[in-house]
Amino acid sequence: MLKNFSQFIVLSEGGNISVEGGSAAPFAVTARNRQSRVDDIHHALSDLHDQYHKETGEHLFGKNKSGLKSGSTFAGSTRALMDKSIPHKSIADAMPTTGDVDAQMHHEHKNQMANFLFPGRLIGKYMVVGTKKHGNETSAVMRHENGEHHQFDFEGVHTDPKTGEPTPGEQFLHSADFSDRQRGIKGLHHKVLLNAIASANNQKFSITHGLRSRDSGKDDPGLSDPTDVSTSLFGPDADHSKVHSFQGLSELIRDHVHPDHHAGIYQKFADSVAKMKGADHTKAIAHLGKTLGMQSQAETSKEEPKAQTPVPVTKKNAAPKQEEEHHTSVIPLTGFSPISHMGHAQDLGGTLSQLPGTKHIGISSKSDLYEPEERKNILRRQWKDPDNNVHVVKSAGETVRKAYDSLPDSGRKVLHLLVGHDRKDFANNLKSYLEANKIPEMEGNKFDDIQVHHPADSDRSHGMSGTNLRTGAAGGDVGEVHRHLGPMFSRAEAEEHTQRIGDAINSGKLKVKR
Repeated sequence: MLKNFSQFIVLSEGGNISVEGGSAAPFAVTARNRQSRVDDIHHALSDLHDQYHKETGEHLFGKNKSGLKSGSTFAGSTRALMDKSIPHKSIADAMPTTGDVDAQMHHEHKNQMANFLFPGRLIGKYMVVGTKKHGNETSAVMRHENGEHHQFDFEGVHTDPKTGEPTPGEQFLHSADFSDRQRGIKGLHHKVLLNAIASANNQKFSITHGLRSRDSGKDDPGLSDPTDVSTSLFGPDADHSKVHSFQGLSELIRDHVHPDHHAGIYQKFADSVAKMKGADHTKAIAHLGKTLGMQSQAETSKEEPKAQTPVPVTKKNAAPKQEEEHHTSVIPLTGFSPISHMGHAQDLGGTLSQLPGTKHIGISSKSDLYEPEERKNILRRQWKDPDNNVHVVKSAGETVRKAYDSLPDSGRKVLHLLVGHDRKDFANNLKSYLEANKIPEMEGNKFDDIQVHHPADSDRSHGMSGTNLRTGAAGGDVGEVHRHLGPMFSRAEAEEHTQRIGDAINSGKLKVKR
């Protein structure tokens, strides 16, 4: 069961705030007034962007307002409201009232909104009444010149460093599909269903962390890119475009999840939404049940859903059990020159923990500075996962073979290759060679399926790298080396490693840049 439903409620309508001076209320959208609503919202956000840029030099909604132009700035149902390609009547029929305007911006800018949007400030046709910070949002009550009070929610997210727009993963985490909305299904239902599907694979999903292992801590990064999420849940052959909607997810379950799990996913979804008050869940439950060939007792009796028991409608899901599947997740080969650092732990280690099956990490044996066991022990302390199998090897093929041998003899064998974004070509080439049986260490053994994965965080915002570690050691910067080593190492240990790596650089044994 979900323990904290509040992480999903942001996707449902309502919940308007009150501040000193007034409170916001949902506003009506009709075929006749929709264009003026869109124009006024766009004008206000454009003006806000200009004022913020003038005072700070920063771009709130992408460089040159690119996020407003592309629509990437808008989250939830606001994206559909502002989409000019959707007819006015369609919007009015599906969204006769709108609770607030949801806009995304970089975390740093969101934190400044409470001070920037002071009461009385004029933003387009609006005047700021007041603001309130809650969770990862700053909400503002804005009085339109017609006297209506509207709520604008500014949410802090990760943005693309090149464009300044929310990343595809952030857009996915805070999305609401309009075709779902037309059928009475909300973005809330889409995210709760993702969590129900993830549970069948010992994973969890939330709009704050994406898809992660169920045992992950709150600081572990998860998968948020929609294609990565779809691949992890449904395999590489699924139609990943379907992951964006509740209707598409229902079909992906039907077509790519073993029938033995269908009833459990349906039950978890129904139980989860039954605890969420203030929204109609019957249409979402009915659609999922129909797609999976089952219905709930509550649907049969037309009662409000509470604790549903799935009742099969047909026997089409009584398929013979498929061959058992075994997974292994592998970082095939990495130099860690000279040792792993906390950037690796965050990018590679965090992502590896989300992938299924046994875990194997290959460390290159090319190192004269540290003994193999030293490098392995440093990694284990930083990655906080004693179950990882760490191998010091001469080739990626050695690591992959060790992972293959760790699986049972019977059943399908699935290999998950994890590499950094800068090694995509290496991973794809390794996959091709494995599929063509050209890796000598495999001795003719083959995996039934091979999938390539990359860390979710591609912007390297933590600033840790092998070059920065070596640069810090070369300059005797113990603090920088300690930051790379991590808090599980003492200051004395950081001093020792600084001296050791620095001496190797000064003697020419190790290069700062390689």
